[in-house]
Amino acid sequence: MARMQRTNPWIDTFSRCVDELQYTDRWTLNFNYKLGANLTPLQREGGWKVYTSSSFGRFECPCSNSWSSAHVVVLFHYRLKRHKGTVLLRPFRQRCRDCWNSFEQKPIINQREMQRVLDQLILKICKNCYMEEVPELERNLQYRKTKPHETSLCEACKWGLCRI
Repeated sequence: MARMQRTNPWIDTFSRCVDELQYTDRWTLNFNYKLGANLTPLQREGGWKVYTSSSFGRFECPCSNSWSSAHVVVLFHYRLKRHKGTVLLRPFRQRCRDCWNSFEQKPIINQREMQRVLDQLILKICKNCYMEEVPELERNLQYRKTKPHETSLCEACKWGLCRI
């Protein structure tokens, strides 16, 4: 019996976005939960770039608490080297206010938000890796009712990445 291969919505969506590009370079996306906000001089020399985005998402804790956040931070490192593009992705976590479980909760981001974040990343790749002129995107801020952002519970705030 053939094993069913598990897929990841981030990787699947990114692959579809890259397939729409007119370039023949091969791009991959991988998760890296130790990714730092800044590049080292050696990484810069190696062609790495950084892109940070934020999104609306949800978090669910094993203690049965769940919450929405308009400040889900997603960090990308990316580069194109010898016709091979690499993207590293780190979605930042949030701590549960009820049980204070230590940054265990990964965000759940719906497909529409994920597509929006990846579309912005693709524009950055086109601009910085292929030197295309791309239009500046207007930030489309949509109002969503969420509780006030609690910086003490936010991993991205700890790293200085929240734009609040």
